[in-house]
Parts: sequence; structure tokens; C-alpha cells
Amino acid sequence: MKKIIYAFIISIIAAFVLNKVVYQEIPQKEKQKLLSEVTHYKHPVKSISMEYRDNSDLKVLDSVLKDNQVLMLGENTHYDGATSQAKSRLIKYLHENLGYNVVLYEAAQYDTWIMNEEMNNHSMKVPADSIGGLGLFWFWWATNEAEPLIKYYEKTKISGAPIELGGFDIQFTGDNLSGRRGKLLKDFLNKNKININSFPVFNRNINELENLTFEYYTNKLLKGNQKNELLKEITRLEQTVLKLEKTSENIVYAQYLHDMKNNFQKSWKYKPGSIPSMQFRDSLMARNLIHQIDSVYKDKKVIVWCSNIHTFSERYDKNYLPLGTYIKNKYGKASYMLDFSSYAKRSEKGNLINRPGKFAIENIFHETKTPYFFINLRNIPESSLLRKEFVSTINQGIDQKRNWSRSFDGIFYIDTNTTLTLRKK
Repeated sequence: MKKIIYAFIISIIAAFVLNKVVYQEIPQKEKQKLLSEVTHYKHPVKSISMEYRDNSDLKVLDSVLKDNQVLMLGENTHYDGATSQAKSRLIKYLHENLGYNVVLYEAAQYDTWIMNEEMNNHSMKVPADSIGGLGLFWFWWATNEAEPLIKYYEKTKISGAPIELGGFDIQFTGDNLSGRRGKLLKDFLNKNKININSFPVFNRNINELENLTFEYYTNKLLKGNQKNELLKEITRLEQTVLKLEKTSENIVYAQYLHDMKNNFQKSWKYKPGSIPSMQFRDSLMARNLIHQIDSVYKDKKVIVWCSNIHTFSERYDKNYLPLGTYIKNKYGKASYMLDFSSYAKRSEKGNLINRPGKFAIENIFHETKTPYFFINLRNIPESSLLRKEFVSTINQGIDQKRNWSRSFDGIFYIDTNTTLTLRKK
């Protein structure tokens, strides 16, 4: 009995010690120094609304981005409403004041091309409030927070400085293309006198392409060796399209087929969200994005819209090299990674949720009592605590300790984020 009591007491003491070691707050001296540095280096932002007219708070970007070509705008999660608003205001300012006329999303190359073409030409007669759904995931177009930016894109199309929209992902992203993909592909092949009957497995599944990224449907639709046959047919079809005249449309359709094949391979080979899956996808997104920057939008300033983790310009771990690392390696200081972080998020019921752990720097940010601010890590001395290792929740709300200044160039802080709200039709 005594042994049990002693073991219990020891376990309590061990738990207490572990709690003190792991969950102790930042030492007061270091905390005060961090607070002092954050207060010194932060640039307060007055509003995140696109309608806010006094842009004096964003003028700091004029010098920060003076020689920039590629600006990557991250987001902690895809469902952060205030972040969506802040990015929208930044895009409007960058377009109207710094000459950024291209916005590329973490969305399908083909789908966003279709969306951009429809905004330009309206040949598909898609309603204005649904055009965003041709290319983007719902959280980037079908919300109250995203609506002003989509309308702004459309407004610029009839101006002297239109914004061109595109994407670089290999996934299917435009929900409003569902039911249209098969017909659009068939129309393209027929126009170019390519006999789809020469690709029997592809032809049989042309209206099920999105479903083939799900294991249940794939196993139901493709029997025996048909997976391999489908991939071979898509490769042959891509090669056939590549032999056509090098028009922008033909090039896009060849890329579409290439991305489609890689998307199927990713879905069939890797567990969704796993590190191997992310490594495979990011390497291909990098290939696509670099092509867009160097060829499609050569010599133009480009904004890249994606999640924070894809902007990271340092290897995440031994098995994962994020998209941002490829971009930073190629464009160097002509690329700038701006990531978004918050202290907490307000739920639909009005409660504060997703608060950081005790170690996280977001607690320091919160103590400044500044609703929004920007910190340019590039111009901060190496001796600063902000250029050393610190804990942050900037990667999907997870408390992580890293030298974050190696992963991105700047932080846009939103004290209390919000949840996206779906638009009512």
C-alpha cells in the first residue's frame, strides 16, 4: 500500500515539475524586452476594410516593397474572416499605388484561367456573383468577407489597369465548374480534331474527374489496371495537345491535363494532409507558379494568395520543402513573404476561441493593445529577439518554436480574428 502511495506522490511531483518546465510563462525580463521591441518595430494599421480611404497607414509598404516582384500573402487558416478582409485591403492598395496587376491563388491553374476568361469575356454567361466559384474554393469567393474583393476584381476588368487572376495548384478548386468540366474538355478536343474515343478510360470517366480524387469513388469507377490506364491516356492526351499550335488556350489545356494526372497520383498515393502529400503538391505548385511568373506574367508584379505554411521560405522539416522556399531560392530579395497571425478568434456565438499557449509571442502582441499592425522583420537587427527563436501560433494555430524570421519577411497581426460568414443568396 505504501508503495502505491509513494508512487502516487512521485507522479504528482513529476507532473508539477513538468508543468513548471513546459508551461511556465515567458520570464518577466525577456517578456518586457520583447514587448519593448514589438512596440518599437510595429507599424499600426488603422483599418482592414477595403472602404477605408486614408492609406497613410499603408505607406510603409512603398519602401518595404520598392524592389519587389513577388509578394506572398499567407493566412493562418483558410477560414479567418478578418484576414480575408485585410488581404483585400492590401491588394486594393498594392494595385492602385504600387502597380501589382496580377493575383495568383492557391487554386487550380485551369479553373482560375476559366474564371479570369469569364470575367473578361462573359462568354459562359455565369452570373457576376458566381464567377468566383469557377476558379476558387468557396472560402475565397462565397463569403461576405470576400465579396468586396471579387467585385473589385470585376470592376478593374473594365478599367485601364485590369487585375489578371490565375492559380498554380494541381487540385480541382472551382465548384461552379462541376458539371461543366466534361463538356468544356470535349468542346476543346472536338475543336482541335482530337478523337476522344482514342482514350477510352478517360472518355468513360470524363464527367467524373473530380470524384476520382476520392478513394471510394475511384475504387468504384476504376477496376483492375484502369488507374494506370487512365494515367497513361492522360499523358498521351497531354502530348497530343502539346503538338498543337502554341496558343495560350492550348498551353493551358496541356497544363490542365498535366495537373490532373499529378492530382490523381497525389490522391491515390498519399494520405490527405500528410507531409509526403504536401511535399509532392508544393513541389508541383512551385513549378506552376514559377511558370506563371516567368512566362505568363513576365516582368509584372505578382501577388500570391495562399496559406501561411506555403509561404515559408525555409525547409519545414527534412521531408517537406514548402512552396515559399522554391520562390525565395529563385527570386531572392525580389520576393517578400507576409504572414498573418492573431491572438484569438471570435466564434459565431461571440466567444473568444483559439487563444495561444503561454509561450506564444501572440500574447506579447496582444499586450500592445493595437488591433492591427505590421512588422517588417527584414530591417530588424540580427541581435533582436524578433530575429531569434520564439514560439508563435502562425502555422495553423499550433504553438511552435522556430526562428520565424527565416520563414517569412513580415507579420501582419490581427488581434481578434473572425470566422468567415457565408453570403446569403
